[in-house]
Amino acid sequence: MKSNEIEHLIEIERATLRKCVNLLQDRTPFVDWPDDVRNALILAVRIKDEKEESYKAFRTVRHLRLEIGNLPVLDKEFTLVERRCAERIRADLIKLVKLGAAEYLDLNHVLFYSDSNFD
Repeated sequence: MKSNEIEHLIEIERATLRKCVNLLQDRTPFVDWPDDVRNALILAVRIKDEKEESYKAFRTVRHLRLEIGNLPVLDKEFTLVERRCAERIRADLIKLVKLGAAEYLDLNHVLFYSDSNFD
C-alpha cells in the first residue's frame, strides 16, 4: 500500500469519527445517520474476537450508555476501510463525547443496510 493510499484511509477514518461525534452531539436520530457511520459504530461495539478490542468496545458502550441489545450483528464481510473506521471509533470516540452521549438513541426502528458508503 502506497503512502498516499494510507493517508487517504486515515482521512476516511477521521471523517467517519468526526461525523459520529457530530451526530451524537446534535442528538440526531439513529435512523437518520448515514449508513457508513451507523455501520461503523455498530461494528465498533459488536467485536468479540480480540481481547483488547473487545474491552475497547465494552468501554465505548459503557461510556455512551448505549443499549446494544437491539443492534444487529451485521452479517457481511467488512472491508479494510470499514474495519479501520470501527477501530478509530473504538479508540477515540469516548475522548470526544460526553458520558451518556448515546442515551437518546432509539435503536428499535432502524433499517440496516449491508452496503456502506465508504470510498
